[in-house]
Amino acid sequence: MNSIVFAPPWTGGGVKSLYVACEALARLGRSTIAPFHTPRLARWFNHPCQLYDYSYSPDLVVYPESYQPHIPGLRHICFVLGKHGVVESHAQLAVCRSQALVSWVAENNSAPPTVLLLPSIDRQIFEYDGREKRDVIAYMTRPDKHPETARLLRDRYPDQVVEIVDRPETEVADILKDAKVFVWRGDHMEGSPRPPKEALLAGCVVVGLASDLDAAHHTDFGLRCATVEELIETAGRALSLPVPAEAERSLIRDVKGEKQDWVQIATDFMQR
Repeated sequence: MNSIVFAPPWTGGGVKSLYVACEALARLGRSTIAPFHTPRLARWFNHPCQLYDYSYSPDLVVYPESYQPHIPGLRHICFVLGKHGVVESHAQLAVCRSQALVSWVAENNSAPPTVLLLPSIDRQIFEYDGREKRDVIAYMTRPDKHPETARLLRDRYPDQVVEIVDRPETEVADILKDAKVFVWRGDHMEGSPRPPKEALLAGCVVVGLASDLDAAHHTDFGLRCATVEELIETAGRALSLPVPAEAERSLIRDVKGEKQDWVQIATDFMQR
């Protein structure tokens, strides 16, 4: 079974999920990346994926809900990473990153069969190594991730906030392993964000709004706050807390399990 995975090169957790799918499907045959918008591969994390060069004919195409090509004669899987586009009718299967997205597809789309793919993190990169933590609050600043929260944190804790902006994955992992606290703000379009899981695995006390840290998005851990004001206050208090227990950190799934699931999902799908 040969496949192509449509994925953009820009920075974002959803992009890495698509590359993980590409790596996993390579166990079943040829599997490469077909980028959209910009004709190049992502370079902000390590991967073995190559560009699709038209040297083989695919049997399967995988794409995110934000970009849904229709190629007649091929089998189609929409990998639903967020709520950035209604799943088009040519999708024969929707693979969803969270239970929240499974429900959303059923309620708002053409309702193809759905499969829940539990989220994972590359534990080898992010796992806390026991280093001494610094009195640092890390925050991932992006235009769609409430940059005003970064300003509020800096106003309150001017010398203790490190903003994570356009960093390669290995640098992000080092920042999180150094930091005592990670503050997370998501948005309603997300499916199952990686950063809070990466931060927990790296030994950070995760602080976020109750609406962002919940079971439906597989982020039901950390200190949950009712308001932004409470979140800002809690971030400072969390600097005095210990590293989360190993038992809590161990609940974060490793990427090897996700790749195995992709192999099984694709095999079952192609045999239908």
